[in-house]
Amino acid sequence: MTTSAVFFTQALLVIGVPYVAWRIPGVRGMVPLVVLQILFGITLGPSVLGKLAPDFWSLLFSDSSLQSLTGPAWLAIVLFTFLTGLHLDPAELRSLGQRFAIVSSLSFLIPSVVGALAGAFIARHFPESVGANATPLHFAIAIGLSSGVTALPVLGAILRETGLRELRLGRITLGVAAANDAILWAILAVFLAGISRSGEGGGGSFWLPLAVVPYLAFMVMVVGPFLRRILVQESTLGDAGLITVCISVFGSALATEWIGLHVALGGFMAGVVVPRDHKQTLIDRLEPLTVVVLLPFFFTLTGMRTSFDVTSDHLATITLIVTLVSATGKFAGTTFPARWTGEGWTESIKLGILMQTKGMMEVLILTIFRDTGVISDSCFSAMMFMAIITTLLTMPMLRGVMRLTSGGIAPRRP
Repeated sequence: MTTSAVFFTQALLVIGVPYVAWRIPGVRGMVPLVVLQILFGITLGPSVLGKLAPDFWSLLFSDSSLQSLTGPAWLAIVLFTFLTGLHLDPAELRSLGQRFAIVSSLSFLIPSVVGALAGAFIARHFPESVGANATPLHFAIAIGLSSGVTALPVLGAILRETGLRELRLGRITLGVAAANDAILWAILAVFLAGISRSGEGGGGSFWLPLAVVPYLAFMVMVVGPFLRRILVQESTLGDAGLITVCISVFGSALATEWIGLHVALGGFMAGVVVPRDHKQTLIDRLEPLTVVVLLPFFFTLTGMRTSFDVTSDHLATITLIVTLVSATGKFAGTTFPARWTGEGWTESIKLGILMQTKGMMEVLILTIFRDTGVISDSCFSAMMFMAIITTLLTMPMLRGVMRLTSGGIAPRRP
């Protein structure tokens, strides 16, 4: 097969098969598309297809053929985090009030702290889970951050499918998830900077702050106003505006990579500084292409690098630990603060269930931790299974609670 034939065969598989499976009656209402995409990516990896059909796998997914998937995968990462930044609206978050600030903070911090304690336990009893560039403390923090993740785009899709998006609960849930993402990326930037300094023996401790501060100032004070000036001249988002936005996104990603952080942080920051009036237009233009077309390439590459042994006791044990800790921490850390701040039990429980959604964001964060040597390949696999399980259970659990309460959600506005 020629190089182009291999690439388009890969594209047909990674984009078409999960979507066709998702359209099967009964599947769409219970399983988010992202779960099928992640599962299919793992299925195409060396631990499943590579063992079942080694000749076919080596033909389509050899090291050389996978190089053609790298470009779309990097575009997927940067554009996905850009979209995450677009979903973050500080003005709207502030309008939800003090109770919202308490719930959004605790819904991230409580599962992160519980997850970090679990990470310390895993580092002590399963030291092979710790990455080559990490200390047990780094590893514990990474597991904690991974436990606090909520995937905003997948959550939005679930809210649309369940009819909750326009209700008060849906608005609060999206706001809490957006605040979680903001907290996550802020802590992640500091964490990755610490990892970078540690890897350099401390020699870069002065360089990173000197580079990060001007970068943030430039994005807020120069790129944001520049985008506002360009976009305000167009009644609709035309080619010039879209190209300007893309230049800003890719330039921001290049800057964070050059600084020594990660391109994902650059994409997120570019989304944050886009003028509020144009965020929804960009989401409408870019989200379908990114989520449906580009992200499957990222999942496939991730699957190619996900090697696991289903007979391993360690894999099963670590998966069980992180799944229980993440699910319990996220549910308790969201439900009880929501109830404490005045929400009813029904709304609080639904909020706690919805915030379990990991999806694409978890895969991205785990990939960053593995690429930077914080977690090992075996731990990456266990955490991937945790992300799949928690995301997979979100919709059935939510529908069960809605059935028990007859879908009774008071349509109040905040």
